[in-house]
Amino acid sequence: MANLQHYSTWNEKFNLQMHYLSNVAEFDSSKPIIVLLHGFSADKYIWNRISRKLSKEYQLFTPELLGHGDVTYRSTDNYSVPEQVRFLMDMLDKLNIQKFHIIGNSMGGFMAAKIVERCPDRVHKSVLIDPAGIRSYYSLQMAKSTLNPFEHYNEADFFHFYDLVMAKPPYSPKFILQAAADKYIGKREQYAHMFRDFFNPDDFFDLAHKINASNVMLIWGKNDKLVPVADYKV
Repeated sequence: MANLQHYSTWNEKFNLQMHYLSNVAEFDSSKPIIVLLHGFSADKYIWNRISRKLSKEYQLFTPELLGHGDVTYRSTDNYSVPEQVRFLMDMLDKLNIQKFHIIGNSMGGFMAAKIVERCPDRVHKSVLIDPAGIRSYYSLQMAKSTLNPFEHYNEADFFHFYDLVMAKPPYSPKFILQAAADKYIGKREQYAHMFRDFFNPDDFFDLAHKINASNVMLIWGKNDKLVPVADYKV
């Protein structure tokens, strides 16, 4: 329905199979390209509804990030945002995606901000949706407490998390949610490791930091219970 196909290709630098969704087999200059970055513990499929509205006018590149979805998790790998950005930029270069728009949510928004700062000449426009990565009071307190909202031991933990990440969760049959919970709980140690690497205040933007970039849109849900809207003002 979103007019997307699943593609994969080998990444020699990381010794990993890369996976992504796209509405084109090869990227060219016929239409502008949009890169869509998911958040922590999500996958490439979260953009399907949005992709349906974009696929006629844009070439879409929706990658699976390190350790997520179909990309193999390895306990010896580094899952920090700088490493995620390095993995993504290697994918873009490999697929000959030189100039693009970029949309990122949560961790993906943090990555998008890093990319805008690192190579502004390659980014036309960027949209940051509830981005992580601000060295705010909230994030520093969370880091000190070692609280990990993605670490679940039972179904009750998962269902609490499910309500946490969406103000109005869409209806899903209970057996579907239970299957999702089982899958998530099975990755508890993986997500604990990845979150420690990702949620590192040393990698976050300082409160006084400024990114010299134009054409940036920041969107924040006022009911966001995971990354509070107060961070928007920062």
